[in-house]
Amino acid sequence: MAKIERITNVEAIKDIAALADKIWHECYADILSERQIDYMVTNFQSENAMKALFDAGAEFYKITEDKSLAGYIVLEKEKDSLFLSKLYLLSSSRGKGTGSFALKFVKCRAKELGYKSVYLHVNKYNERAIRAYIANGFAKECDLDTDIGSGFKMEDHIMRAKVE
Repeated sequence: MAKIERITNVEAIKDIAALADKIWHECYADILSERQIDYMVTNFQSENAMKALFDAGAEFYKITEDKSLAGYIVLEKEKDSLFLSKLYLLSSSRGKGTGSFALKFVKCRAKELGYKSVYLHVNKYNERAIRAYIANGFAKECDLDTDIGSGFKMEDHIMRAKVE
């Protein structure tokens, strides 16, 4: 059974960043070049990048299964919606309901914070994640292509779920 716990100590971000590097290389190997994965991990999933988010007020959560770190969630509070900035699981934790459990948690947290919706960005070629989001009440709003530097871009769907 998965468990979700809030990270309140910035020092714990080091473990999340190490996990992120592993997950990104598992998850995106068939979608992005290794060079782009490395670039994105360095710029968006590294310890320094995550500490900056933590210091800016983002909420970090670790997901554990059988007391082992299995994934992480990062939530950013915005004016009108809660932004699900990051939700990543090890490949060994996918397809077992852990993602759905995490998304229910995110919606509950959004409701606690008074939001009416949660939104996220998902790589438009990450079909497995898109199916999981749709199965959990998210719908595609639009596409967003973003130049992230060094000749790379993110090609995402923006998806949103209502909080009830």
